[in-house]
Amino acid sequence: MLTVKNISIAASIVLITAIGTSGIYEWLTEKTLNPSAIFFLSLGIGFLFQAMTWGEIDGKQEGEKDEREKYITLLSSKISYFVLLIMMILILFISEGFTAMNDLENIPLVIVIGLAWITLPITEFIVSKKYRHRLNEKIE
Repeated sequence: MLTVKNISIAASIVLITAIGTSGIYEWLTEKTLNPSAIFFLSLGIGFLFQAMTWGEIDGKQEGEKDEREKYITLLSSKISYFVLLIMMILILFISEGFTAMNDLENIPLVIVIGLAWITLPITEFIVSKKYRHRLNEKIE
């Protein structure tokens, strides 16, 4: 397990370094941000933290986790959901300024924020309905 973790961390660092260096070079020479560099750099950073947390790039499967690991996943999922939502709202205000809602021009970002806002409550509702249905079947 330790060998897999070390290889995963090393591979992630190589990926981050290569893509980050390429993206920074392009930014400095051509004065443009490469969207694919940002995307793949984010993937590399995600893989690095997965490897540091669970010991593997792809993480542990839910069935393999103990109660503490499941709690860590649940809590970090909820925190990351709200952090992402706040970051999207900040990006909207930074890109558009503090204007009236009807004057916003970045409609796709507004749609994504709206979808992100309703995702957790709808998902919790569906899961709770399924869970309650299974619980009621066991009781009867």
